[in-house]
Amino acid sequence: MQASLRETATYSIHAYPAHLINSISLRRGRRATLRPVLPQDAELEQQFVATLSQGARFNRFHGNLCGLSEKLAEQITCIDYVHQMGFVVTLPEGDDEVVIADACYVLSDDGDTAEFAIAVSDGWQRQGLGSQLIEALCDAARRGGARWLYGEVLAANASMIGLMIRCGFTVRPHPGDEQLVRVERSVYAPMKARRAVRRPNRLLAALNHALPRWLQRVQGGTAKVTPAGRSYERQLLGRVM
Repeated sequence: MQASLRETATYSIHAYPAHLINSISLRRGRRATLRPVLPQDAELEQQFVATLSQGARFNRFHGNLCGLSEKLAEQITCIDYVHQMGFVVTLPEGDDEVVIADACYVLSDDGDTAEFAIAVSDGWQRQGLGSQLIEALCDAARRGGARWLYGEVLAANASMIGLMIRCGFTVRPHPGDEQLVRVERSVYAPMKARRAVRRPNRLLAALNHALPRWLQRVQGGTAKVTPAGRSYERQLLGRVM
């Protein structure tokens, strides 16, 4: 997923939102820290992106990114906590920390919507980090006065689309790019029922089966407009949900 960060020569840091720091549980009793990003996290973010697989980097940045440049790392970490928000999930490593997941959003000019992006290290996926980051983004955006959280996901990224559906997002075709889908949810909406979460393998299998067929229809010019009253994710999943 990709969120556009505004380039600026200077930035103004508001009070660090320490109230958004949280301790979260991982498998085998490990604990991780979910906290707002800091300017000094730039190197940690570079290391995090370097550890991602090529596919994970492509899904996050929508391109063949070899690594995170100093300039982009600064844009991600030097934020004002008002118009931009970023989170990292870290684990202790000796006297230092290592980032295993991150997320961010940028508010629209009118402050009503926030475009977000999220990435989880390959080795730490399917442990609930994605959903907890989404909840953290919604909480921060809600406190900041936004009403909607939205993002753009590669249509072939079945795992991310599955996460979005479980987190209560609607999924629809992107109006300007057939390779993307647009996901959106109210920051006030509750997470969807746990029924879908208990069946991740079936959900992902359905997505992996449906997405290539949908992309083929779009590229062949035969895709149909979503029927009224039937969400786009229902078209992708059929009767699985």
